[in-house]
Amino acid sequence: MDFLESSFFAKFDRCLPSLAEVRALSHDFSTARQPKPVVFEQLNLLVKSGRTVPVAEAQCLWMLRRVFGDSVPVPEVYGWRIENNYVFIYMELIHGRTLHECWDDLDSMEKTVLCDQLCEIVSRFRQLSYQPSDKYIGSVSRQRVHDCVFEAQTEAGPFPKIREFIDWFSGLPQARLPISERYEDPYRGYLPDDGVITFTHGVLHRSASHSCHCRLGAIRMAPRLLGILQSDLYLLL
Repeated sequence: MDFLESSFFAKFDRCLPSLAEVRALSHDFSTARQPKPVVFEQLNLLVKSGRTVPVAEAQCLWMLRRVFGDSVPVPEVYGWRIENNYVFIYMELIHGRTLHECWDDLDSMEKTVLCDQLCEIVSRFRQLSYQPSDKYIGSVSRQRVHDCVFEAQTEAGPFPKIREFIDWFSGLPQARLPISERYEDPYRGYLPDDGVITFTHGVLHRSASHSCHCRLGAIRMAPRLLGILQSDLYLLL
């Protein structure tokens, strides 16, 4: 799948690098469950791959950029490939350090600035609406939810109703028990069956966000968020 209208194809008169080229530049493709991303500096391109990388991530990044433009900083997606259950996502290379790398170097004011930026971005996520007759809880591609809390679960949606999601969630602690040993969850009544389903981020981790800051003489400029790279986003109440 290629997005031929993307800036990559407008700027470069060539195809995206082949999977053979990506594998040749990867140092851990054959040994890691999720290899480190491969960078093509001259093409301003990053390729994220692995068995655990869902196509929904590429679809979500494409959708966010299309809907929000520059107000939600995500890399531009150029396309994706699937080979032997491996997904390869071709996207814009974001130049910067991840928050995970630079967090300890930031002072309290800079951390507050970045947290405020993230809060504003997530608030924009939650403004997305959908047709009232088309409600569901799941990934943007109508597949299972990709939150890391649920990734080990085999039947994590999608759920057509909030009640079905809550029933499933409430039963997770007993999922490995024989049916004969399961019991009624005494706390199920505290989880409401009604509410508003909103669009949000499933794994907002520091390693998935890039930031930058710079110095002008003795003046250190405030950091700013450059992009959210890992977008396990889904509909959740």
